[in-house]
Amino acid sequence: MELGDWIFYVLDAVIFGMLIVWTVNSRKVKVATKVGARWLVPALFAAVAVVGVFRYTGVFRWTQTIALLVFAVMYYILKSGLCEEGIVMNGALTHWEDAGTVTLSKKDSCILFRLKKRNAALYFDPDQLDEVRGFLAARAVKTSADKSKIR
Repeated sequence: MELGDWIFYVLDAVIFGMLIVWTVNSRKVKVATKVGARWLVPALFAAVAVVGVFRYTGVFRWTQTIALLVFAVMYYILKSGLCEEGIVMNGALTHWEDAGTVTLSKKDSCILFRLKKRNAALYFDPDQLDEVRGFLAARAVKTSADKSKIR
């Protein structure tokens, strides 16, 4: 087995571990967002798997194909939304204390918060905004209503 094969196996293990953590975080979501193209990243995983079937040979071909298809399914089931611990975006959890002040933007149908020293937005269906507002209020999360964005 070549060094390149081992590097891919290590990367597969790291990606699998990351997806396991994200899946655990996704299961905590209480208010899941209903917007977004959830199929896009899994489609990319599947496309790379198909290319790998024709490009590689032997055991490596099948292990990579199976791993990429498993990753596609795992990524597809990831959720984004709000949970008791914080805000989940595609499985990645931002704790409430790290999110800073959470702003609900009714105009844009999203919540705005801090994500690793930058501003981020998590979009919801406009019909979900009352549920989001209720969840934030019930959890006593530090929220601010941007008057220019709420009608």
